[in-house]
Parts: sequence; C-alpha cells; structure tokens
Amino acid sequence: MSPRSIAFCISFVIVIAVAFLVDRLIRPSLGKLLEEITALPPATEFYLRSFAIAIFFMAIATALDSTHSDVNPGSHFMEYVWSIASDLKDVLQGIFGVLLGYTAMITILVACLRRRQP
Repeated sequence: MSPRSIAFCISFVIVIAVAFLVDRLIRPSLGKLLEEITALPPATEFYLRSFAIAIFFMAIATALDSTHSDVNPGSHFMEYVWSIASDLKDVLQGIFGVLLGYTAMITILVACLRRRQP
C-alpha cells in the first residue's frame, strides 16, 4: 500500500468514528425531544434516521473527496498527519453545518407543534 492510500484509510476510519460519535451523543436526547413533541413513534424514528443519514453521508462524501495530493511518497510522517488533520477539519465543518441545519429544522418543528398542544 502506498503512503497516500494508508493516509486515506486512516482518515476514512477517523471520519466514520467521528460521525458515529456525534450520532451516538445526540441520538438519546433528540429522540426524547421528538417523542415528547410529536407523540408519534414513526415520526421520531424518521427524524432520527434522517439525522443519521445526513451525518454519515456528509462525512463519507467529504472523506471520499480527499486525495492527500499535498504529500509525496518521500514526505515526512508529520506531513501525513497534517494532511489527515486537514481532512478532519473539512469533515468537522460539514458536521457542524448539518447540525446547524438540523437544529434549525427541529426548532421550527418544536415551535409549530408546541403551539398546537394544550
């Protein structure tokens, strides 16, 4: 395996781990909030699954976009570390964008459905 493919594999594993961690940290409280607001288990399941799909697809798309072309086969170890960190930065920015959009959507949902409840 070439050093670039090793860097790609390492960054891909880290990206999937970060996406999984974000999903597992947010899922319980988001599920409770949605269950209380919607009182519809299928709606809660739909929103939780759509959140997971959005996070994972964004993370995978960003990871697959990385080429690690900024490092050469004879580069030092730290150049690979910085290349992986650069990929991780892009993924974290994307996850932040998904979280921001999803938070806005859930806030609108809560505001609309709270008004209808007695």
